[in-house]
Amino acid sequence: AVQHAATGSEAQRFYGELIEEVQRLKTIVQKLLILARADAGELALNLESLDMSAVVESAIEDVGAIAPNLRLEKRIASHVIVEADPDLLRQAVQNLVSNAVKYNVEGGLIRFELEARNREVLLTVSNTGTPIPEADRERIFHRFYRVDQSRSSVVPGSGLGLSLAREIVQAHRGTLRLDVGTGEMIAFTLSLPRSLS
Repeated sequence: AVQHAATGSEAQRFYGELIEEVQRLKTIVQKLLILARADAGELALNLESLDMSAVVESAIEDVGAIAPNLRLEKRIASHVIVEADPDLLRQAVQNLVSNAVKYNVEGGLIRFELEARNREVLLTVSNTGTPIPEADRERIFHRFYRVDQSRSSVVPGSGLGLSLAREIVQAHRGTLRLDVGTGEMIAFTLSLPRSLS
């Protein structure tokens, strides 16, 4: 329908919006399927050696393209290799990065830190933004929960990102936590074992 509509017409714009909405719904359904598999204990991991440094660098490039108004800082250890499911772990990292973009301030900062400690890999994604109230700090990992209900209609999203990221990280025997006491920065730290063997 988009291809057959006249270029620049109202019909073409309408069909384009429909495609975007279908894509958004498809993404939500895919996230819910992953969460349902995790609930059933059936989240199968296709484990490979994965260069976590490259995954994070790619996410940083994406931020530069979609949010050029944000400042970026990074401290990324090179060639940090983990045993992980590449698709799922990329999804978890992307969810953290997406939140850091959506809940930032105009001209704000996103900081990426990746380091390897003994048998563990730590990724911290921090962003400027409104501090998360203490009462909401654990609930932000609940499905469909969004801290600032007044901004829910302004900031796009389904409230599944952090829940999904945590499930993926836990399936890799890791943890995902909100760090507190970081001043004006909101920070999430993802911790993974380097090997699941």
